[in-house]
Amino acid sequence: MSATVLIVEDAPESLAMIAEHLQENGFRVLTAASGAALRQRLQSAQPDIILLDVNLPDDDGIALARQLRLGERFGLIFVTGRDSDDDVLAGLEAGGDDYITKPINLRTLLARIRSVLRRSREPVITFDGWILDVVRRELFRPTGQLVELTSGEFNILVALASRQMQPVSRDFLLDVISNRDPREISGHTVDNLIARLRKKMIHEGKDAPIVTIRGIGYALVPEQSRGETPAS
Repeated sequence: MSATVLIVEDAPESLAMIAEHLQENGFRVLTAASGAALRQRLQSAQPDIILLDVNLPDDDGIALARQLRLGERFGLIFVTGRDSDDDVLAGLEAGGDDYITKPINLRTLLARIRSVLRRSREPVITFDGWILDVVRRELFRPTGQLVELTSGEFNILVALASRQMQPVSRDFLLDVISNRDPREISGHTVDNLIARLRKKMIHEGKDAPIVTIRGIGYALVPEQSRGETPAS
């Protein structure tokens, strides 16, 4: 059965354009033109992923995502004209798996949807005793304690954990959290999220297993391999 996408968009032309493209690529499409319509849809529908505009006529999409805990219940991609760094971080921290700015490239949007769906179906990833449950979007310490992560922190950690010992560039990590050209957004967005992850992942006096690869980006390196140089 094909995945179901709920598009929440108040601009009729954008809504029709996205819906048609997704239907042509095998998705079942539901639509809503407001926050109230979204709430009504969710009373009877369980979409696999929601495309959520931020500027709705009756709601702020980011506030709505927090209120309804959409990122905990569904795949969630914000699709909006608001493109500041603060907006991106707010969207990710509200539970968004991705944040796409208008004007929309339909091929890029399709790739982003498929990427979110793939991530939601990946198995549990383990490293250095840590457990990263990609389906439930949870991180557990080696002692079994749950670590609270924002959506942005979680998505970056999944990207690193999927390529253990392999360096991941800042540009790639920017791509994980935003579809915008990395030249148009500060690399400090990634650096800040990494710094927050490192702070949260200090365990029993040991530093987080995230190392900086000078001139490249970051890598997730188990403690026993810290002396090794990750492959480029």
